[in-house]
Amino acid sequence: MAPWFGLAKCRLSQKSYTTTVIAVGILAFVVNGYLAAMSATSAGEFSWLQKLMSAATYVIAFLIGGLLRDVTDAVDSDRAGALGMRSLAAVLALATILEGALSFTGNLTAMAALSYKSTSLISFALAAASLLFAATRRSASGNPRTAGVIVTLSTATLGFYVMQSLTSSLWRPVSNTLLANMLASQNSPAAICIITGTVISIVFALALLIIDAARSLIVRKLKRQ
Repeated sequence: MAPWFGLAKCRLSQKSYTTTVIAVGILAFVVNGYLAAMSATSAGEFSWLQKLMSAATYVIAFLIGGLLRDVTDAVDSDRAGALGMRSLAAVLALATILEGALSFTGNLTAMAALSYKSTSLISFALAAASLLFAATRRSASGNPRTAGVIVTLSTATLGFYVMQSLTSSLWRPVSNTLLANMLASQNSPAAICIITGTVISIVFALALLIIDAARSLIVRKLKRQ
């Protein structure tokens, strides 16, 4: 899909392209909402279509991110940067305080409703704030080393998303047993489970980051030879 959108961006005026992306974004939001509602009442009958829409939504999200960058480039960079920084910091602080309070009080139902999976309210707020933060940063294209780090981190992040799904049959039983034992213990509240799960995720992501960095280094050396 990405090359077709790239061709459209080259052929359409900026105003027409902006209008098209916004319209497609709204349509994707409506379709995703409809599929989520239908899937909830039909025992996952539309799950295959949800997976296709997930891929399409990724492309649309990148397009909307590009439009946001066009908007922030047109305003004062210092003001935009400050807005992006403060918005992300505020959302992070509020999310941490709220999740911490819910975990220490053992209100797991509310936690699941607010933060379970990427479709939750907190995940959406964090994603929106992160996008605004990224769109208001000064361009790093003039610094090859910084640009290389960004590309490596982006690849490893996507790799983590894919690998944790593909290898779930290996790590999930171990993780579920570990966390279930913690919950069963009176001295291990839900907060400890959240910290443990976060540490496991970070270790998993770092392992993939190291593997991807090594792969990039090998590829660069082979190209030089």
